[in-house]
Amino acid sequence: MGGFGFKEAERADAVYRYSVRCDRATSTRIEAAARKAGISVTAFVQRHFECILDARPNAPKLAFFDVAGFDAVAFSKRHHVTLLAARLWANLRVHAGEDGVVQRFQTQLAEDIGCDHASTGRLITALLEAGLLETVRRGKQGAPAAYRVIGG
Repeated sequence: MGGFGFKEAERADAVYRYSVRCDRATSTRIEAAARKAGISVTAFVQRHFECILDARPNAPKLAFFDVAGFDAVAFSKRHHVTLLAARLWANLRVHAGEDGVVQRFQTQLAEDIGCDHASTGRLITALLEAGLLETVRRGKQGAPAAYRVIGG
């Protein structure tokens, strides 16, 4: 059977097809969300399931976040990060789901906090090093990175 067997490397790159059934309204919402994200519907659904599979089942749910009451100066001093990094953390926290996971492109993050695109990578690294973020999935061409917001 040597000629018909798959090598492990070939299996890793294999693409499998799954069918997901949903009603017309849900399908329309998925298509609209994929267009807004700038990716195909298939890629959008795959990213969704990757987040579900990467989620920590016993992770604590995030409490309500009062963005109006957020003190960026106090936060930056308490966690020894820059003021811009504190603003980025607050922005990520606003967009995070109750499990703390947020998916955003670096261009979106830069636009949200009013900085240049090149600075967002440095700011994210600072938040990761401070233990305020963890990487769920690294960004790829056409797919945003996913982070879990920690602490506060």
